Amino acid sequence: MNRIVEYSPRLWARIAGAFYLLTIRTHTYRPRRLVRLGLAASERMSHRSTRNQLLSSIILVASALLLPRFAVAQEKDVDQIIKVNTDLVVFDAQVIDKKTKRVIGDLTKDNFELSDNGTKQQISYFSRDELSLSIILLLDVSRSVRPIIHQIRDGALNALRHLKPEDQVAVMAFSEGSELAQDFTADRALVSKQIKAATATDVLGNGTFLGPALESAALHMQKAPAANSRRVIIVITDNIAPSMGAKEKEIVTELLANGTVVYGLIVRGAIGKVFNVISFGQIKAVNKYVNETGGEVIGADKNEVDLKLGAVIDRLRARYAIGFRPTNTNDDGKLRLVAITIADSKKRKDRPIVLTKRGYYLKR
Repeated sequence: MNRIVEYSPRLWARIAGAFYLLTIRTHTYRPRRLVRLGLAASERMSHRSTRNQLLSSIILVASALLLPRFAVAQEKDVDQIIKVNTDLVVFDAQVIDKKTKRVIGDLTKDNFELSDNGTKQQISYFSRDELSLSIILLLDVSRSVRPIIHQIRDGALNALRHLKPEDQVAVMAFSEGSELAQDFTADRALVSKQIKAATATDVLGNGTFLGPALESAALHMQKAPAANSRRVIIVITDNIAPSMGAKEKEIVTELLANGTVVYGLIVRGAIGKVFNVISFGQIKAVNKYVNETGGEVIGADKNEVDLKLGAVIDRLRARYAIGFRPTNTNDDGKLRLVAITIADSKKRKDRPIVLTKRGYYLKR
């Protein structure tokens, strides 16, 4: 017992994740399709055998820890994916107060400094709130979220009023599989209808496989109707999902290739709260994608989804588009790290920090 207590929070997170995956397999629902990653659908179980499966799953946790990370896949050659096919490189950035998280939306081009691999660059393009939004609402409909799915649905419906007429929205639902419920449209009534339909069924299974769903959303973002729109995937989830291991890099690559920002709206029911506690808060499925693309993670109670989701949309309006033409035009095939900072940050009363993607690949 003492040895278990000495395990690190990271190990507890793995234990909780493994236990969660084993638990959802003992539910009486039977998934109706194969998970994209190749896992066979679970066999339907009777109520009597469910109890035995739950007890045995605790024993299986120890062996599950020895297995390779879930869904390790060969990494794509990132040099062939993230490419800038013009001499103008544009970064989408959010500026917030580090302490209060308040959005700082009154800055000008002269407030920013930008460096490319450590070399200062001249900002040649700057705009704010001039781009329409291309949003994919990625809705978690897994078993752990299902008890509060109606609150999530109603909150998403109410938040649509924050959109402008020219904004386009697509709707995807995910659990063990993912499904496009509605392609990009400016028809709010149609979006509302499909949000209701997507959250009214358990056809996608019980588990929370965020990685494959986010990959599908990133690929579908290529079909965004406005090429120069601000592209955003808003994931509404309890954030309790298994790690994708090496596959995460491939998904991030696709997101960066499309210029897509990921926002996470975290809403937890009772099951999600329990797993968050026993994992010491170490299961943070969406956070990596958010950090890599320059988005934000925002928590919400089940009864304030509309308020927080509306706030996310409003915060998107306060993002900046910052562009430059690299002085180094040599295509070396390497990731170029970009740093965007506030020039007069030490003179300000607030503590501004810039949220944006880490870098880019150049192709002449």
